[in-house]
Amino acid sequence: MSEHFAASEFACPHCGETFVRPKLLDRLEHLRQSVHKPIRIVSGYRCPVHNRAVGGARFSQHVYGAAADIPAGIATLRTAVACGFTGVGTKGRWAIHLDVRDGNLVTWVYP
Repeated sequence: MSEHFAASEFACPHCGETFVRPKLLDRLEHLRQSVHKPIRIVSGYRCPVHNRAVGGARFSQHVYGAAADIPAGIATLRTAVACGFTGVGTKGRWAIHLDVRDGNLVTWVYP
């Protein structure tokens, strides 16, 4: 899919399908260069069935191939925004959900 990310990293655990917006890959590559370390994808594409099963938001960006969850400790909110992500969910000081939704920047904090 890109220099540092394989399609299998984004595959839905339920159906095995992979759908990733090129813009997401571009921003993830930019983030990888910015933090100077590999990034593991915890959750990528989710089919609607899997998204419901894991309690994902009704219009989750994961369903549209526009989001990836990464481990804590890789990127701060500031770094994620600087790399062009337009949806960033954080836990503590770490960005763990990154997406490339259309529109203005949206951020939130997980409990």
